[in-house]
Amino acid sequence: MPGFSGDGAAGSQGAKRLGELIKEFTQQKGVSGKLRAYQVVGDWESIVGEAIAKKTEISRLENGTLYVRTANSTWRNELVFMKPAIMQKIREKYPDSGVEDIFFI
Repeated sequence: MPGFSGDGAAGSQGAKRLGELIKEFTQQKGVSGKLRAYQVVGDWESIVGEAIAKKTEISRLENGTLYVRTANSTWRNELVFMKPAIMQKIREKYPDSGVEDIFFI
Protein backbone atom coordinates (compact mmCIF):
# COMPACT_ATOMS: atom_id res chain seq x y z
CA MET A 1 0.00 0.00 0.00
CA PRO A 2 1.55 3.34 -0.99
CA GLY A 3 2.71 5.50 1.91
CA PHE A 4 2.35 2.70 4.45
CA SER A 5 5.62 1.68 6.07
CA GLY A 6 4.29 -1.41 7.80
CA ASP A 7 6.53 -0.91 10.84
CA GLY A 8 4.12 1.44 12.60
CA ALA A 9 6.71 4.19 12.89
CA ALA A 10 4.91 6.74 10.75
CA GLY A 11 1.54 5.86 12.27
CA SER A 12 2.85 6.10 15.82
CA GLN A 13 4.49 9.43 15.14
CA GLY A 14 1.33 10.78 13.50
CA ALA A 15 -0.84 9.61 16.40
CA LYS A 16 1.49 11.19 18.89
CA ARG A 17 1.38 14.49 17.07
CA LEU A 18 -2.40 14.37 16.79
CA GLY A 19 -2.69 13.63 20.51
CA GLU A 20 -0.44 16.56 21.32
CA LEU A 21 -2.47 18.84 19.04
CA ILE A 22 -5.73 17.81 20.68
CA LYS A 23 -4.26 18.40 24.13
CA GLU A 24 -2.98 21.84 23.13
CA PHE A 25 -6.31 22.74 21.51
CA THR A 26 -8.37 21.74 24.55
CA GLN A 27 -6.04 23.65 26.87
CA GLN A 28 -6.17 26.78 24.70
CA LYS A 29 -9.94 26.68 24.44
CA GLY A 30 -10.35 26.07 28.17
CA VAL A 31 -12.19 22.78 27.79
CA SER A 32 -9.48 20.54 29.24
CA GLY A 33 -10.80 20.89 32.80
CA LYS A 34 -14.38 20.45 31.64
CA LEU A 35 -13.48 17.21 29.90
CA ARG A 36 -11.77 15.98 33.06
CA ALA A 37 -14.81 16.96 35.13
CA TYR A 38 -17.05 14.89 32.89
CA GLN A 39 -14.67 11.96 33.31
CA VAL A 40 -15.59 12.09 37.00
CA VAL A 41 -19.23 11.70 35.97
CA GLY A 42 -18.41 8.74 33.73
CA ASP A 43 -16.22 7.15 36.40
CA TRP A 44 -18.64 7.68 39.31
CA GLU A 45 -19.04 3.95 40.09
CA SER A 46 -15.31 3.35 40.40
CA ILE A 47 -14.99 6.44 42.62
CA VAL A 48 -17.77 5.60 45.09
CA GLY A 49 -18.19 1.85 44.59
CA GLU A 50 -20.99 -0.24 43.15
CA ALA A 51 -23.33 -0.09 46.17
CA ILE A 52 -23.32 3.71 46.36
CA ALA A 53 -23.47 4.11 42.60
CA LYS A 54 -26.66 2.03 42.53
CA LYS A 55 -28.28 4.38 45.06
CA THR A 56 -27.16 7.62 43.42
CA GLU A 57 -27.40 9.41 40.11
CA ILE A 58 -25.41 12.43 39.04
CA SER A 59 -27.95 15.09 38.23
CA ARG A 60 -25.64 17.78 36.84
CA LEU A 61 -22.24 19.40 37.02
CA GLU A 62 -22.39 23.15 37.43
CA ASN A 63 -19.72 25.69 38.37
CA GLY A 64 -17.47 23.05 39.91
CA THR A 65 -20.26 21.45 41.94
CA LEU A 66 -21.42 17.92 41.30
CA TYR A 67 -25.13 17.54 42.10
CA VAL A 68 -25.92 13.97 43.06
CA ARG A 69 -29.46 12.67 43.46
CA THR A 70 -29.80 10.02 46.17
CA ALA A 71 -32.33 7.20 46.58
CA ASN A 72 -33.68 8.63 49.84
CA SER A 73 -32.88 10.93 52.76
CA THR A 74 -31.07 8.16 54.64
CA TRP A 75 -28.59 7.74 51.79
CA ARG A 76 -28.28 11.51 51.48
CA ASN A 77 -27.33 11.84 55.16
CA GLU A 78 -24.85 8.96 54.94
CA LEU A 79 -23.19 10.45 51.85
CA VAL A 80 -22.87 13.86 53.48
CA PHE A 81 -20.63 12.18 56.08
CA MET A 82 -18.71 10.38 53.33
CA LYS A 83 -18.24 13.53 51.23
CA PRO A 84 -14.66 14.31 52.40
CA ALA A 85 -13.50 10.80 51.44
CA ILE A 86 -15.29 10.97 48.06
CA MET A 87 -13.79 14.39 47.32
CA GLN A 88 -10.34 13.04 48.23
CA LYS A 89 -10.75 10.20 45.71
CA ILE A 90 -11.82 12.67 43.03
CA ARG A 91 -8.83 14.93 43.76
CA GLU A 92 -6.43 11.99 43.64
CA LYS A 93 -7.78 10.45 40.46
CA TYR A 94 -8.72 13.67 38.61
CA PRO A 95 -6.68 16.49 40.17
CA ASP A 96 -7.43 18.93 37.34
CA SER A 97 -11.15 18.13 37.03
CA GLY A 98 -12.33 21.37 38.60
CA VAL A 99 -14.84 19.47 40.77
CA GLU A 100 -14.71 21.45 44.01
CA ASP A 101 -17.83 20.31 45.83
CA ILE A 102 -20.58 17.70 45.90
CA PHE A 103 -24.16 18.52 46.78
CA PHE A 104 -26.38 15.57 47.61
CA ILE A 105 -30.08 15.96 46.85
